[in-house]
Amino acid sequence: MIEFKLIVTTKKNVICEFEIRDLKKTAVVNKTGVCVGLADGFPYKIKITPPKNDELKTISYTVSTNLKNFHQVIVPDTGRTYPSQMQLVDFWGKKWLSRVNNIRIPLFILTGADLYTDFIFGLIGPNIETDFIVREPAIGRALSAWTKRFTLTIQRGTDVYPIPGFVCDKSDGSITEYIYFKEGAEINEKETWISSLREFSLTMAGILKSESVTTDDTLLPFWCSWTDWYSDDVTEDVILENVREGVELGIKNFIIDDGWFGPGLDSDFNINLNIGDWREDKSKIKNLKLLVDKIHAEDANAIIWCAPHAVAPHAECFGKREKYLIQNKKDILMMTNNKFHSLCFMCQQAREVMADICADLIRDYGVDGAKYDLFNCVPDEPCVSNEHRHDTTSMIDGLTKTLELIDRKTRSLNKNYIIELKQNYATPYLYQYGTCIRAGDTPYNPEGNFLRTAYVNAYTPYSLNDYQTITNSDSPAEATVMIIKMMAVGIPSYSINFAVLNPQHKRAIKFYHTWYKQNIDNFRNFRVPLDPCLCSWLVPGKDKNIYFLVNNENRLNISEIKNAEILNATSCGNLYLSFPQKVSVDLIISNFDTPNRLEKSYDNITFLDIDSKAGDIINISQRLAYPQQKS
Repeated sequence: MIEFKLIVTTKKNVICEFEIRDLKKTAVVNKTGVCVGLADGFPYKIKITPPKNDELKTISYTVSTNLKNFHQVIVPDTGRTYPSQMQLVDFWGKKWLSRVNNIRIPLFILTGADLYTDFIFGLIGPNIETDFIVREPAIGRALSAWTKRFTLTIQRGTDVYPIPGFVCDKSDGSITEYIYFKEGAEINEKETWISSLREFSLTMAGILKSESVTTDDTLLPFWCSWTDWYSDDVTEDVILENVREGVELGIKNFIIDDGWFGPGLDSDFNINLNIGDWREDKSKIKNLKLLVDKIHAEDANAIIWCAPHAVAPHAECFGKREKYLIQNKKDILMMTNNKFHSLCFMCQQAREVMADICADLIRDYGVDGAKYDLFNCVPDEPCVSNEHRHDTTSMIDGLTKTLELIDRKTRSLNKNYIIELKQNYATPYLYQYGTCIRAGDTPYNPEGNFLRTAYVNAYTPYSLNDYQTITNSDSPAEATVMIIKMMAVGIPSYSINFAVLNPQHKRAIKFYHTWYKQNIDNFRNFRVPLDPCLCSWLVPGKDKNIYFLVNNENRLNISEIKNAEILNATSCGNLYLSFPQKVSVDLIISNFDTPNRLEKSYDNITFLDIDSKAGDIINISQRLAYPQQKS
């Protein structure tokens, strides 16, 4: 039996509890001056109005049902931590927070024994501080499942960050949100959790009027100076050497990462940071503008790493910006774990400083884009400073205003500016302020990168893989699998010293990048998972469909009579293809070592067994089969 409850608190300490017997029925209920109105239609529109001359503080939406066995859970997340929390044993009794450092998609998904989606509970509304709580089964001295109830709560607003007035109707102080709930037969049969997350995200984007955006160059491969180098060792020579090599391999976008301005975040804690000044460290890069010009001369884009909110105690700009920094206690500046202070997102003057920093990177150095980082390092603490004024009570709203202002100022200088955001703060609430969303951080972890990027691709087709490492210890098959798995879920990107990478791996990168660029229009579309284990994927296109097979998936049901290409990133020796009816096909199999290594035609088939290996691109030209004429 499903039960829905609302608990509403106001700033004048009114507390009201409401029971909703049927989400599908229109209803209006009043208690102690609080009014709750529910409208029919999915998702279920709900309006909560406080008593006259009062304001809403928090709203808790709770769903409770009989406990049954589930297979796995997708917690409210950004795509960064969910893979380690998919088991139910790590789910019961837990709590997750959506804050400025981790703006979560407000959705629980649980799968059944067949791994397909069986339960969905989410909430669509303004981007504000929110808590997600598993109330039953609970954890006390031990796990308590004896109640045999499954109870989830999504709480909007907190004691520290109450529901801000700007999200409420000015006339009556009400807030309108949407309950997103499906269970069992209400969910499409054989719906993967990626598909469920995508449907929710698209619904959310439509209601919030947000839109995922990109540029042509953003979709092309990336290289970054982060993973494979200690930041002190990233010099102009290192960057230029990898740009020249990378361009030959089909890479377009080159990120000059952390440390270009001085000591990086990988430096020892006894080394003083100067982050915040945003001028090149002359010992590494003599003239950043000249370096950018040299990158342009190679027909490549220069993208600069920046954390515009970060101000280290030893930065020259510290004195000028000190009054705009977050204080978490009176007269005490907040310090992040990595030893820098943060400009206050809730202060308009501080936001102007951050936006001007980003715009000046274009004016001073001519960069083609920026990677904005480290917002996820800001602790979840409100600013109590009296040194500057706040124009919002929500730190999340302050970050929203910050990214919007940065985007507006930089795009006025370059409408095609490439902006890489990290998934921690670029869920569908904010992804319109970036042109790609990175699934960081997964160095030397290709499967983790695959899972994180798959989550991001559920809500934007412009998902960017974290910078993958391919080493000379990896076999050619392992290298090709990593490259193909990246393309299966997002834009490929690397952090590799190409100067020491073996020629065979370079040939592989170039081969698949050439193919990727030829098919770039397909990759403006979402990747569609075809099985609940995320081992087979479809990228639909106008003229042909592209399929990816990864891990150990060697069976593919091709459900449409259309030309197709299949990329094999499995360890299987044979692929088994089935077609919806009798077809005749022309088959070409290519590999980076042997283009067109097999060409063959088949007539009147519904099934095909192909001898294939990791790295193969299988081109299939299909045509309907017709009965042979009798002589």
